[in-house]
Amino acid sequence: MKVHSQQPADFIVQRNDSPKQLNWGRVKQFAVALETSGMTDGDMAAIASPSGPRVRFYTGISAEMKALSLIAEFQTDARDTPLTLSIPWSRIGNTDHSVLLQYAGYAVRLYVDGIMVDEDWPMGEVDLTEAVIQVNAGIGSVTIWKETVMPEEGLPELADQYLGEEPATVQYWRPRGFNTGVGDCMPYFDGTTFRLYYLYDRRGHASKWGLGAHQWSQIATKDFRTWEHHPIAVGITDEEEGSICTGSVFFKDGTYYAFYAVRAVDGSPARLTYAVSEDGIRFAKTDADIRLSERFTLASVRDPHVWQDKQGSYHMLVTTSLVDANRPRGCLVHLASNNLTEWEEIGPFIIPGYHDEPECPDFFEWNGWYYLIFSNDGLARYRYSRTMEGPWLRPEMDVLDCVQWRVPKTAPFPEGRRIAAGFLSSPGVYAGELVFRELVQQADGSLGLAFVPELREEAGPANSFDACTLDDFNGFISRNVGAFGSGYVLTFDVTAQYANMYLGFSVSGSESFADGYDVRFEPSARKVGIHRIHARSLLEDESSSIYHVAGLSEKVSVEAVIKKGWIDLCVNGSRTLISRIDGAHQQLRLFAQFGSAAFENMIIRQVEE
Repeated sequence: MKVHSQQPADFIVQRNDSPKQLNWGRVKQFAVALETSGMTDGDMAAIASPSGPRVRFYTGISAEMKALSLIAEFQTDARDTPLTLSIPWSRIGNTDHSVLLQYAGYAVRLYVDGIMVDEDWPMGEVDLTEAVIQVNAGIGSVTIWKETVMPEEGLPELADQYLGEEPATVQYWRPRGFNTGVGDCMPYFDGTTFRLYYLYDRRGHASKWGLGAHQWSQIATKDFRTWEHHPIAVGITDEEEGSICTGSVFFKDGTYYAFYAVRAVDGSPARLTYAVSEDGIRFAKTDADIRLSERFTLASVRDPHVWQDKQGSYHMLVTTSLVDANRPRGCLVHLASNNLTEWEEIGPFIIPGYHDEPECPDFFEWNGWYYLIFSNDGLARYRYSRTMEGPWLRPEMDVLDCVQWRVPKTAPFPEGRRIAAGFLSSPGVYAGELVFRELVQQADGSLGLAFVPELREEAGPANSFDACTLDDFNGFISRNVGAFGSGYVLTFDVTAQYANMYLGFSVSGSESFADGYDVRFEPSARKVGIHRIHARSLLEDESSSIYHVAGLSEKVSVEAVIKKGWIDLCVNGSRTLISRIDGAHQQLRLFAQFGSAAFENMIIRQVEE
């Protein structure tokens, strides 16, 4: 394997050599390379001390990948459980490979043929006292350096093969790889470029033994059609950093300021700080330490959001809790500054009264209204006011989309537009696919959501269908439309001719629709929900419903993206709902129940997966 190192290897062990011993003591960096001869059953190579393996390469079923994988286990003295890095064999192929495990103290990375396929962020040291290098069948050689070395960069076509090709659109996008996801989003528009900073996640918050080890990454665009993928913007560079948490960006006098909190690995108070950049791409950390008083729960301090008022002063909202004798009260703390670097604590900005802390705040003025967005349990809510000081009014429907679209934040875009970004979650797992929405401002100041026009799925030719009326006031009636592949866009108009009825469409893997999902409109309840077909009432999941949907008793325009894993819905161009689904979904039907519904203008277009 070619590596970028000025130092020759410390050990090279061939397959038939007798075991070799190294006695390096406790170390903070090294690299191990091995040459494989295709997929090998069981153990491949290891570095083991008397107390157990420190580094182990083997073939097995990865818990993360749920597939036969090349696995590297890495053990430090910080935890009893090793860190595990892996890549499916089905992706890299059963051929010869050069494998490198690179340990740099704060990070450990797995490379295959020069492509970084996985990484984690350790703490502590690796005990290589009286360690033995073991080489098993199927391995040509093992090479060890007592320093961090880099492999020669792999070919772009190998990156596409091992990690997957980048899709044409970033709607529903994940970073390339097998355990990656988009976490909390932090959109920022600098006047020319829409920059989507986001928490780069691996393992659904399970990296670094469950501390998350999130870092800021970025994709950027000028037109929402062409996107540039940038490297890590603010990364973990010290093992004491448990995670680089959510924050915000502000541009002033040629400098981008990235405000964020660093979660400590030991549960001590998080540190509010910022990094700076001249290009908005690569940031340099500062020694800044923005402190709050002990009135607040300092270990949970996070998610700083910064803006400038019309008088030129700067403001920051920070998520935490107000200390209380009975129980802490979740709040947003208000800080102010004249220069972006020195901050004065004003006090609680809002204490909304929910059981947890209001996280990932967003604050902006739009056409004479002020808006405050925050999330509880990941569910985004908003308040609005005519002044920056409040009072902060709760609208009739304060929820944006549903709880599966997590912690969205917004940024402006030319021509008075405002774009929101969040991620599609999975039950019990952090991070997922990136989902954009366009904010819709109603005449009374309330907000709605719509699909972003530039991000609509690239679809094939239109398949039009005749209008039909489904009529059954006593029960359920449906009409099968057909089968439409693994991904398609459905649009139609529908009019409920009786308010107290149900209507909508279903997707399934079978023509009998014995299983699958109903997308159900309930005009009298002003509700839209996505539920399993024949679900019991208790199983009609509130995480996949939206309420106070206007206009359901009139003609309703529906646009739906149906893909493997989810349904994304837009109703009347002003309300959206995205929900995960399981199983096949190619079969489509329309339905009505307890009334009569007229369907018209139905068009279906195939989309590529």
